[in-house]
Amino acid sequence: MREASFYTGCLECEEALLPMRLFSQKKMREVRPIIMLGVFLTLLVAGTQFSSGYARQLLDRLDLLIYDLRFNLLLPYSHKTAAAQRIVIIDIDERSLKEVGHWPWSRKTVAELVDKLAAAGVVSITFDVVFSEPEPNMATEIAAVHAATPIAADLRQLAPQFDYDRRMAESISKIDVTLGYILHGEGFRTGEMPASHVDLAPELVQRSSVEHMVGHTTNIPVLQQTARGQGFINGPPDSDGIVRRAPLMLRYGDQLFPSLALQTAMTYLLLDSVTPTVINDGSAVYVQSIELGDKLIHTDGKGQMLVPYRGHRGSFPYIPAVDVLQGKADPAQLSGSIAMVGTSAIGLVDLRTTPVGAMFPGIETQATIVDALLSGDVPYKPDTALGINMVSILLLGGLLAVIMPFLGPTVMSLLGLGSLIIVAAGNVWLWQVKGLDMPVSGPLLTVMITYVINISFGFFAAAQQKDQIKGMFGQYVAPAHIDRLLDDPAALSFEGESKKMTVLFSDIRSFTNMSETLSAGDLKSLLNRYFTPMTEVIFEQQGTIDKYVGDMIMAFWGAPLDDPQHEKHAVMAALLMQKKQAELREAFREIGLPPIYTGIGVNTGQMNVGDMGSTYRRAYTVLGDAVNLGSRLESITKFYGAEILVSESTYAAVQEDFIWREVDYMQVKGKKEPIHVYEPLVLSDEADEMLIRHVQQYHLARQAYLARHWEEAHSLFSGLAVEAEDFRKLCEIYKERIKHYRTEQLPDDWCGVWQHTEK
Repeated sequence: MREASFYTGCLECEEALLPMRLFSQKKMREVRPIIMLGVFLTLLVAGTQFSSGYARQLLDRLDLLIYDLRFNLLLPYSHKTAAAQRIVIIDIDERSLKEVGHWPWSRKTVAELVDKLAAAGVVSITFDVVFSEPEPNMATEIAAVHAATPIAADLRQLAPQFDYDRRMAESISKIDVTLGYILHGEGFRTGEMPASHVDLAPELVQRSSVEHMVGHTTNIPVLQQTARGQGFINGPPDSDGIVRRAPLMLRYGDQLFPSLALQTAMTYLLLDSVTPTVINDGSAVYVQSIELGDKLIHTDGKGQMLVPYRGHRGSFPYIPAVDVLQGKADPAQLSGSIAMVGTSAIGLVDLRTTPVGAMFPGIETQATIVDALLSGDVPYKPDTALGINMVSILLLGGLLAVIMPFLGPTVMSLLGLGSLIIVAAGNVWLWQVKGLDMPVSGPLLTVMITYVINISFGFFAAAQQKDQIKGMFGQYVAPAHIDRLLDDPAALSFEGESKKMTVLFSDIRSFTNMSETLSAGDLKSLLNRYFTPMTEVIFEQQGTIDKYVGDMIMAFWGAPLDDPQHEKHAVMAALLMQKKQAELREAFREIGLPPIYTGIGVNTGQMNVGDMGSTYRRAYTVLGDAVNLGSRLESITKFYGAEILVSESTYAAVQEDFIWREVDYMQVKGKKEPIHVYEPLVLSDEADEMLIRHVQQYHLARQAYLARHWEEAHSLFSGLAVEAEDFRKLCEIYKERIKHYRTEQLPDDWCGVWQHTEK
């Protein structure tokens, strides 16, 4: 009995689990293509880590951008280890060039600079300049010109006193001085190469990945022989022209030579040479690090180190060279320091683009490298970076590719965002705490690609449905309205209702005469070219197109979606439509079409709105007295010479937003109650002083008119008609009324109401 019951229970469990299994199998069939695509793209991204094509270059470029962003964001929170030795920059700046003279300075002046620095107690001096040509000896040159005269012998005896190259050599022999020179890829050579101070067997150097140079420009022998050391001052920037890393050594022939910064550090540490640690894989030799005293400086395979900029320009003390020469420099600032001589002057073109800013002096880059070498605080990219990156891409991409297809959009988005944050946070931690520069574009790109393809598949059906809805309702409302309706379907109601809204009517003036002079094709072209930009303006201002009737446009605001600013949007649309028509008139003239001028009426009030019509044809429209008044306002714009007429109900809601003129207090045909009618001229913050003055004068004239001060009103209207063309027709209307009222006996309750007898 127990066995039978157990067996029956198992069958019941199987039957209960069957729908779940079917659902899982169905779901797996649906998501299998997405999983396979995600895995394929993950493998593709992982493969680019060891490629050299365009995709690899793109990822490298992205990593450089991320490097700069990370560097600058974390710079305020970075606590770099300061070197025990202070570094000051002796700046050949614009003021030094102005007071001492153009560069190059006489070697006598440079010798004086060295003597002054030595007297101030600097430990060593580094020149980020090259003295590649001897300075002419004044006495020798004059003696050569006057060789046939007795003075020539005396001049030759004085020649040693004017040998400023030797004068400088004597100065630098008294203190540790490091000179700069240039290694380049061109074939020419100037001077003799100094001795190499990097110990590596020639057979290893020849197979090393260190950049190979074939030309040089070095210092003159007399200076080269007396200097404590020499180092090259040049180094190529990254592919985008930004200096993020600097070579500590370059290859020339079968030897490696130190950079100026490395040689400066070696000079300070009293090291005659350094030996790089290399990896020899049989086919190539890669530099791994340099042991500098008790500091291990990691490099990339080419012997380059990342430049750990301390901050923006000015992170090291700058002392103008002219202040040192004139004895104005603070000895306490110089004593015990490493003095690095270079330039920040724009004309001497030693300014670089760096992650912390453009126009960054090259001498400060050199100072930064020296400081980092002496402190040992040098970030680096480990040799295993690419391998770690590939494993991260495969694990992260594979996991997300399998999990995401089973998630809803919200959870999927949270997972994607969380993955991005984890990857970014891990990268920041490695940089900030461990000093490791790990490439991160691959993992980030993997997360984003996986998320995008899954979210795209998830919303594909919804997108198709939205397109269908837009096709059905696009004739009623602007695309922005449709998007809001799709986001909130409960806001959509085509049922009839009564609500406060704003309506706009626009009609082309003299359209009947215009249509009689145009062919059917030209008329169609004109209307199409006119209706399209007008509709765009209405849609941009969140309006709903009611209908086109011939040359007339009817639009309204406040339905099918509520619009708390429907009055402002309608008036703004009217102004923009008139502005757009001015542009169309110019375009029409060029193609032989007649210019278009329109009148626009705008009214706000209670209206009935809904989907109305018959079984055969329906339309979403508005009805009511407020709608009829908007139409009446449009029809009488021509009477006043106004482009736009706005009712007082609309004006009351937006009077502060625009500059207005009150056109009239009138009674339209078919209406018993008079209304105030206004014309918007411009937005309040776009009005110039002249327009404001004209509006003020017009309002003063109308106040005088309403007060029955006929002479004053006539004078003000007359002056304004002459001064402002846009006010002329309206002024002439009031002048005619004044002419009429002067001879009339007006009732005591007269308030200026004008009755229109035509629609």
